[in-house]
Amino acid sequence: MNLLKKQSLRKIILAICGKKGLALTADRRHEIQLDVTGVASLNDMSVPQLEDLISHLRRLQKAMQTPASSPAVSPPENEWKFVFKMPLEHQSYGKKIFRLAQKIGSMQTVPVPVMSKAYIEGISHRMRGCEQPLEFCDCAQLHKIVQALEVHVKRIGG
Repeated sequence: MNLLKKQSLRKIILAICGKKGLALTADRRHEIQLDVTGVASLNDMSVPQLEDLISHLRRLQKAMQTPASSPAVSPPENEWKFVFKMPLEHQSYGKKIFRLAQKIGSMQTVPVPVMSKAYIEGISHRMRGCEQPLEFCDCAQLHKIVQALEVHVKRIGG
């Protein structure tokens, strides 16, 4: 029973990562698997790890399908909670990005407490070419995003 479930979950993962889904290379898929579960091989994963990977890949799919450049009116309360769940070496960058999102939000024509995560990801995509959600960026990417946001704040008068 468990073996059949693992096989079906592996097929789902490969379908999501395939050409009609995220179109990830095998190397990129292995990197994501390692980041999410700590295991590089699908065969070595447990059912809960496979399910975690599927939910992560579906979030990536959803993030790629939503337009990242449109500002949100009011971000959901828990949209930025991921910052405090990031690995410790990433948290300082995550918190800095959150503070810059607050600053950008306060400078809008209609001020908002915090700009949406999608808006910030849109800026990072346009200015730095970062196409993945913030919570899955490494330290180097997060540092570049902080730099891009600081430039953006200066441009809009902050």
